[in-house]
Amino acid sequence: MKRVSLGALTTALSISVTAVVACTTTSRPIGELEAAESPSFTPTADGGDVSEAGLTEYCPTNNCPPGWTTCPTSRFPCDVNLLADPSNCGACGNACSESTHRESFSCVEGACVMKCNEGMGAFDCDGQLENGCETMQPNNAHCGACGNGCPADMPCSYQTVFGSQVACGCPAGQIDCFFGCSDLSADDSNCGGCWNWCDPTGGAGAPQYSNMYYGCLDNTCGNLKCEPNFRNCDSILENGCETSLVSDDNCGACGNVCPAGQHCYLNADKQRVPECMCDGDLTLCDVAGSETVRYCADLRSDDFNCGACGVSCAPLGHPPGARRRCDFGACVTRCMDGYADCNGNEADGCETDTTSDPRNCGGCGIVCDAIAGQACVAGMCVVAPCDQIDAGELTR
Repeated sequence: MKRVSLGALTTALSISVTAVVACTTTSRPIGELEAAESPSFTPTADGGDVSEAGLTEYCPTNNCPPGWTTCPTSRFPCDVNLLADPSNCGACGNACSESTHRESFSCVEGACVMKCNEGMGAFDCDGQLENGCETMQPNNAHCGACGNGCPADMPCSYQTVFGSQVACGCPAGQIDCFFGCSDLSADDSNCGGCWNWCDPTGGAGAPQYSNMYYGCLDNTCGNLKCEPNFRNCDSILENGCETSLVSDDNCGACGNVCPAGQHCYLNADKQRVPECMCDGDLTLCDVAGSETVRYCADLRSDDFNCGACGVSCAPLGHPPGARRRCDFGACVTRCMDGYADCNGNEADGCETDTTSDPRNCGGCGIVCDAIAGQACVAGMCVVAPCDQIDAGELTR
């Protein structure tokens, strides 16, 4: 068996992991090569004897490094990380709970850890893992945070209608009308009081104007307002709100002119507000069924607009270990980290797990020592300090 010197160590580990194949000193990072010859070790002329140099000798081993093990469901030796695998967290078969819209679970240092989706208003206020993130908003006892109680006259409320941010009570001049805090002085659906809807026609005999309706102002219905995305830029009542704010000369506001090369549309990526689009190398793309809603895309790298608007590189059912990516305007198959296409067949994707396959450890064709039963862990062949006996012979 060959000996390999990996340098002087003040403290020797019982088991180490290094990118060594059959006790060689050649190392390669994961994914660097998809096909490679097995590396070999060639000592230098003046290398000398490692034992004389006081260096630690390492040899292949079939023992798993700390935190790694072989489970009944394992495909390869030592291919389970008990510290991070949510299906085998801390022990083989110990699976963390399924994630829901309220909480997610992960394996951290061999223990299942729960994280609440606070963006959905979920909190774990009782500290019990079994019932997940049980506290939802709005909650008078835990308003926005566990233990943040609200007084009786200031209940926990969403700060905007159909919003997500909560607080005890509403901002000054507003009231909670069930769906969130509303400004009763100008809310057409809650004018002067909750659920007091204004008649947009103004009632029988009320004069009608272009792109205008009757709504709430100063807590009273019957006031003329512009329809969304229209303004009365000339201040003439008779022609109503004559100006569209979805136009190149009045984009989002009266007199806001779009720069040369840009055009005004409702931005699908920004709550459909009027905006001059698109900057630089971005391309303006249509939204199906709309003449005014658009979005900007980089056709060189956008996986859902690759080379042209609407061309997607991410179809359902992509091959295992692979994903389709947009590369300079063309959809190509790329292997995910820890996988490689070692058989050259795109139909079965990136079929090889280079993190744990001892025949392709860290890359295609990089073979660990099969005679020693050397395991592949995290894309590296496992080694341990060699046992020494008289005359420097190795024993296992």
